[in-house]
Amino acid sequence: MTKPTYEEILNIKNKVNIVDIVSEFIPLQAKGKNFFGICPFHDDHNPSMSVSNERKMFKCFVCGESGDVFGFVQKYKKISYYEAVQEVASKIGISIKLDTRSKNTSSIYDKQYEIYDISNKYYQNNLNTNLGKIARIYLKDRQITDEMIKHFQIGLSLNDNKLTKLLESKGFDDDLLLRSGIVAKTDNNVFDIFRNRIMFPLWDINGKTIGFSGRIYEGKDSSKYINTMETDIFKKGTLLYNYHNAREHIIKENKIIVCEGFMDVIRLYTIGVHNAVATMGTAVTKEQLNLIRKLTNNVILMFDGDSAGEKATETFIGLSKDTDFNISIVRLEEDLDPDDYILKKGKDKMLYHLSNPKSLMDYKLDKEKKTLDITNGEDVSKFINKVIPTLSKINDDIALEVEINKISKMTGINPSLIKSRIKKDVQNNQKSDKITIRQKEKGESKYDKAAKMILFYMINHNNLILYYFNNLCYLPDDIDRDLASKIVLFYKKYESFNVSDFITYLEEDTKLINRLTEIDNLDYKKEYTMEEIDGYFKIIKEYSNKKQINELSNKLKNETNEVVRKELAKRIEKLIKESK
Repeated sequence: MTKPTYEEILNIKNKVNIVDIVSEFIPLQAKGKNFFGICPFHDDHNPSMSVSNERKMFKCFVCGESGDVFGFVQKYKKISYYEAVQEVASKIGISIKLDTRSKNTSSIYDKQYEIYDISNKYYQNNLNTNLGKIARIYLKDRQITDEMIKHFQIGLSLNDNKLTKLLESKGFDDDLLLRSGIVAKTDNNVFDIFRNRIMFPLWDINGKTIGFSGRIYEGKDSSKYINTMETDIFKKGTLLYNYHNAREHIIKENKIIVCEGFMDVIRLYTIGVHNAVATMGTAVTKEQLNLIRKLTNNVILMFDGDSAGEKATETFIGLSKDTDFNISIVRLEEDLDPDDYILKKGKDKMLYHLSNPKSLMDYKLDKEKKTLDITNGEDVSKFINKVIPTLSKINDDIALEVEINKISKMTGINPSLIKSRIKKDVQNNQKSDKITIRQKEKGESKYDKAAKMILFYMINHNNLILYYFNNLCYLPDDIDRDLASKIVLFYKKYESFNVSDFITYLEEDTKLINRLTEIDNLDYKKEYTMEEIDGYFKIIKEYSNKKQINELSNKLKNETNEVVRKELAKRIEKLIKESK
């Protein structure tokens, strides 16, 4: 079984009590028909989340998060939709075995996963044979224990072509092996890429082996490490080393440590630090930021202590400036990376650094100090202007006061002046936000409003679903059109419609689910008259006609055939009359 069907998922949902499930994560109190609790999806201080077993849905009246029981577990535990289904099912004794790979994953991808799984086991076995004795001594000298070797699945490649022959014996052809990046070819001979190296497997976010990094351990080689080339299943910028192992610890501690190399992560594990991941030496990407944000917004950056590490730190800060990350920074002395630092300076010094990272503000202050001339008024002014936006984002009053006093002492600027500048910046931001909201509201055309109202009444009145199908076929927005179409398909297939079951039907289509819940949360009267409904339909018909008139007018401009021009003109005239 790859994934459960909609009917199977619906059966699970109907068997569980959403109140019982949600109350395992947050305390709930009964108020009338529903239960209320502190919303875990925003900084909530008053119970604003409602949970209804009657509707089988949860809804926060402040941040707007809503969905079914699977959506709650998915968001709370920051796991995939199908993992949430699996977890909820297990609570009522239903066992589900999932293959969560994409529906579009081809058999070629499946075979590549299999190739890397076999290779990983082969390398691990090599390390435990007599041929792995020298490598085991090397790892022991590097203070890597047997438990660590097992946990990180460390293995060994030998100076032969036995892996290639093993994979060929299992039916994998040379073209597939070459495409997988596990072998190379020269003079029509296919051979193992990794030879005589300690092997560190690289995993995707679900823990599947998708590549390797091989390190020399004896003799000399121009390349200390050799990594798998990018393949169909291995895209370096879309993953973080150790993500699947660290996920649970990151969520529990609500904090992630981001390093450069996988050996940094492994070394941190030896001193009891289990919430670390690595970018594996690449510049951080938006995809990696998204992976982090799924688990926490509290980030400790601990890249190498050299200039390259500082550049990586700056890159991460720059790329995450529009996120809500709470970034702190550890810069290690003597240009050491975390691995070497722990070996040279010891566990206690590293734990001290991790317990006392620099705030982003302190990091910026330290950087600016190097170039700041506090006797130069122009320099001080530039500096204040640089740090004000960062200060404006500090929500903790005590932390803000500390930073203001620090800057005041450093520059000689009165704290009250700095506070007034911060206040002005905050007001400007709020003003800008209000303008944006008003612009958005003003920017909602009568056509957008009509489409929204049609969808609102469709999801609240089953009889209007077929009325839409029989009378209207074109909403202005692509997402709205897709949503309306799927509502019709759902209703025609199951002969009834409710929001909760439809959310389950949509599974992981977040765009449609977000739009649906946005519509469902609108505070409009549920009652309607057919005169109102027909009015909304008439507005959409007007939009459709205008769109067709524009398209036909453009064709008319470029048309040279007189017969065709007359036909186009007639169609335009007819549409104009219909719009009046």
